Amino acid sequence: MEEILFDGFVIFSPSLNYLFQILKFKNTKSSKGFSKLLCFIIMLTHTLRIFFWFTEKYKFTLLIQSFLVIVIQFYLIYLCIKYKEKEIKYNIIPNENNGNINATNKIKNGLSKIKNIINIKFMKNLNNAMEYYKIYFFIVFLLSIFNLSMKDNYFYSNIIVYGSIFLEMICSLVQIVEIYRTKTQKNISKIMVLLWLLGNVLKAYYNIYNKCPIQLIIGAYLQVFLNVVLISELIYYYLKDMTLINNENISITQDNANKFNIEGNCDNSVENQ
Repeated sequence: MEEILFDGFVIFSPSLNYLFQILKFKNTKSSKGFSKLLCFIIMLTHTLRIFFWFTEKYKFTLLIQSFLVIVIQFYLIYLCIKYKEKEIKYNIIPNENNGNINATNKIKNGLSKIKNIINIKFMKNLNNAMEYYKIYFFIVFLLSIFNLSMKDNYFYSNIIVYGSIFLEMICSLVQIVEIYRTKTQKNISKIMVLLWLLGNVLKAYYNIYNKCPIQLIIGAYLQVFLNVVLISELIYYYLKDMTLINNENISITQDNANKFNIEGNCDNSVENQ
């Protein structure tokens, strides 16, 4: 019974982060700052992991987990475009000249090398969820052909699993680079980051406990490492922000005190006269 509950938690735990995002969309009626491209990358990550299962069988629980994550990403892309259209309709999207940078531009600025691998400009111009779905299923179709012809090929098996690990790392690296570039921790949810860390620690333990392929274990540990780097960044910039706020408060207090002393000296001079 305990094993069934543990398996169930492993299946649904990665989806908790995305449920928070779904609720945020519905509450704010806005998808500002959310990247459809990252959703697409996550879909490809878990798709490659599914194809890897056919070349080297691992725990079936992790296979179900990947299917669930892909379904949720489908829905997130739909919501992102839906609420983006509402923002355009009611003119609540800020102009790019005011300093606000959308998620796609953040990726372009922060990961210029990755831009050469993924055509971000092309993905940016997709304004219909169905266009994303068509591209995704076309990629799945191509992978299916390769998988049928080379599923017993050790080299091919390693390509798809390490490709999955690489794409998963991109999602974390985007956040790390963006926080470093903007020098602020205010634009990312701390709860989501902690859930990422918890989920990846759980995944690493689960992979080891069930003797999953070494590639999946390596991938899980890399994600834990990147999550720790991300949390360290958040703590650093949070402390930095708090220091700035405290210094500003001290400066305001000193200015008020000086102003009070000056006014007091003026009053005394008037009385003496």
